[in-house]
Amino acid sequence: MRRDANETGPCMMKWRLLSPSAQLMVDPASGARGIIRDTCADGAYRFHWSVIPSEEAIPIAAGRTGGLARAQSIAEEVLRAYAEDWLGPLGEAVVSNR
Repeated sequence: MRRDANETGPCMMKWRLLSPSAQLMVDPASGARGIIRDTCADGAYRFHWSVIPSEEAIPIAAGRTGGLARAQSIAEEVLRAYAEDWLGPLGEAVVSNR
């Protein structure tokens, strides 16, 4: 959990159900997305998770796991880490000069 830009309280992100087989979580500050898809595969390959930066098409991290709770936990952690890096050490958005 992070604090919002004004440090008034935690910025809670929640999973949204997009369809019976897909969930989405968006970091409000960076716009990065965490996505989980139920592939209906057997075992450890059932849930595919990924984290994609705003305005990008290629995930910065992705993987598979057998449990939905585990997929959510991993994707949340990666999304939080990305959002913290995006904000930078002073809590302000870091803009790239690409």
